[in-house]
Order: sequence, then structure tokens, then C-alpha cells
Amino acid sequence: MRAAPPAIRIEHLSKRFRRAQDRRHTLKELVVRGRSRHIEDFWALRDITFDVPKGSVYGLLGHNGSGKSTLLKVVAGIYRATEGRADVDGRLAALIELGAGFHPELTGRDNIRLNGSILGLSRKEIAAATSEIIDFSGLHDFVDEPVKNYSSGMYVRLGFSVAVHMRPDVLLIDEVIAVGDEDFQRKCFDHLYALRRSGRTIVIVSHQTSLLASLCDEVTWLDHGSLVEAGPATKVVDGYISSVNAVEVADRAGTPHTSAGSDRPGSGEVRLVAVESIGADGEPASSCVTGETLRLRLAFHTYQAVDGATLSVTLHHESGAVVTSVTTRATGDVVRPFNGPGRIDYVQKPCRLNPGNYRVDVTVLDASASHVFDSWTEALDLVVRPGLGVPRGGLVSLPDAFDTEAAVPRLNEGTG
Repeated sequence: MRAAPPAIRIEHLSKRFRRAQDRRHTLKELVVRGRSRHIEDFWALRDITFDVPKGSVYGLLGHNGSGKSTLLKVVAGIYRATEGRADVDGRLAALIELGAGFHPELTGRDNIRLNGSILGLSRKEIAAATSEIIDFSGLHDFVDEPVKNYSSGMYVRLGFSVAVHMRPDVLLIDEVIAVGDEDFQRKCFDHLYALRRSGRTIVIVSHQTSLLASLCDEVTWLDHGSLVEAGPATKVVDGYISSVNAVEVADRAGTPHTSAGSDRPGSGEVRLVAVESIGADGEPASSCVTGETLRLRLAFHTYQAVDGATLSVTLHHESGAVVTSVTTRATGDVVRPFNGPGRIDYVQKPCRLNPGNYRVDVTVLDASASHVFDSWTEALDLVVRPGLGVPRGGLVSLPDAFDTEAAVPRLNEGTG
């Protein structure tokens, strides 16, 4: 198959800003002290080259300050490239900044007409689109009010509705849709899927890696203004997630939650003294990753000899839901008689928790699980980061499978 021609072609694009270290903030300062003599160059983008195919959904990924929004503004014509070029084939609409393109003194209806005129639509085309825009935005009661009176959510509703209903060939969307409420966000994404099916080209900036992996065909990953990788969405997103996880592990070594435990429930023959998450290198870790090994180390001290013990681990999602609760009796693991210090590891291999924040409760009981030695609520705040592959919904990733054979019609089925 022939590759689709580019809707956007970016060639060796660089963007430089000039920053004054001793900036003059008032006219008086400018007159008295003169122009700033300490000017430094800041390159927001350096030598970026890639194509966005027509009819594709293309994502821009990277941390804050990586140059994503600057790149979008150069493509939209808001900024002029310092070096290189960004060419767009077709009518372009952009939703980049909250309220951009709106005149605050004009009503919502007048701003719809104004934006349509800027995009080159005829009066007839604008009139045909106006009712659709108002219906989609849900601003029937406010469309004849000046937009300066709008809330941020109302700005987003109107701005997104105008951008997607003016029939652009290329649509640029920054993170601003995240300002809207949950209902409107779902409505926006449903419409984006519809635009994708109609063959429009969409470029979207988002920090939601799951959204980019599921919605986009290709993704470009930027870091400090440079292009790190461009290619299939899942491949680039997986590389980005791996990089972020590696940096977090390196920068934030985990610290165990410790406690003497004298103020907790239980008779005290055995007390938990530390609970921590352990990484693949055997060292404390600040987080774990879905699909990799989860290891929780439970350190305790026995103050009186006991015949054995039962350990219970309960994982709660941050919403309060109990994800799992398991004991050594249930798994068939025998905790033999012991005395003095000791430790036991709770292991999930692989970790089936989906990304999110979890709370770990640990209880130590006697061998019959009828008497409590120690009960530590909120022993550990566990952070689970995304793993590789397309993320799943819900709290846990189960070993699911589909029987596709059932979908294949049998020959002569239903015939005599």
C-alpha cells in the first residue's frame, strides 16, 4: 500500500526565544536603566523533522517544557520558526489556549461567526454550523452573553465545539480539553473518534499515555526541545513510560514505613517494624510497575517465642475499594516457629494492579489465625506506575483471554 501524503510536513524546525536576565518591568525602568544588556538565547525546539500523514491521529508526548505546545503554535502560525519550516496542507483549526481566538466583549454567537470568517467559511457555511456548535457545547442559555463572563469550562466547551464543527482538514488540540467536566470530555473524545473515521487529520498533545496509545496512529516524543523518537503509538509510548519509570526509580529510592507499633491493636508478642516495596535490584523502591514483579517486604520482631504465625496483607485502592486480601494460610505458606527479628516477602509475579495509588494493611496473627499479635493499618502507600503495552481499565489486570474460534461461522451451519 502507498503511504498517505503528509498533511503536515516539519523539516529541521527550530524555535528560539530571547530572554533578558535583568528584564525591565516598567517604562520608568526602561528609561532610567536603558535596554537590557544581558540577553540569552533559549531554544525551545532544535532541528525537529517528521511528517503527519493525512487522515491520521498524531500525538505529541513529553514532559512539561519539552516543546510540545511551542511546536503546535508554530504549526498553527502563532509563532514563526527561527529555522526550518512547518507546512500544512488544508484548512487548519487549533484549540491551543483557553479562550484563544475569542473576543471577550463579543457574545458566544458572535465569536462563532468571527471564528468561521477567520477560517474562511462562507456565511451560509457558518450559519449551517452555528446550531450544531451550540447544541454540542450545551451553552444554549449563555450563547448570547459576552464570553468575558464565561467560566473556564464554558470557554472550553465553546472553543472545542467551534474547532471541530468548522470542518477543518487539520485539527490541533492541546491539553485544554482536560479542563472540561467528565461528561464533556467523553463527548469530546467520541467526536474525535468520529472525525478520525471521516478522514480528518488530528494532532493532539496530552500527558495521558493511555489516551495517546489508544487514539493515535503515530506519536512523536519530545524532550527538552529535541526529538527522541517518532513512530507507532504503542512503541513510542512504551519507550516513554520505561524512561519515566527508570528516572523515578533512580531519583526516588523508596523508604520503608517504620513503627514501634506500641499504639496499634494486638497483644504484642510479635510486632511489625517496617513495610517497604522492593525493586528488581533488591533495593527499596518508590513504586512498582504493572506487569513486573511486586515485592513487599514485611519486617517484624518477636518479643516472646511463638509456635508460628499467620500474616495477612490487604490492598486497598485510593478510592477505598478492597482489591485483594490474602493470608499465608490461604496460600499454603507455613510460617514456622521463630524468635527475634525476621522478615517475610509478599510477592505478586507479575503485578496485576493497574496504575494508581494503593494502601497496604498488614496483620500478624497466631498460627490458627484466631488471635491478633499486631495490626498495622496504612502500613504503606503503594504507587503503581503503567507498564508496557496498551493499558487496561479497572483496578486489576486479570489473565483474560478471548475464544475467537466461536466467532468463525461453521460451514453449512443451519442448513439441512
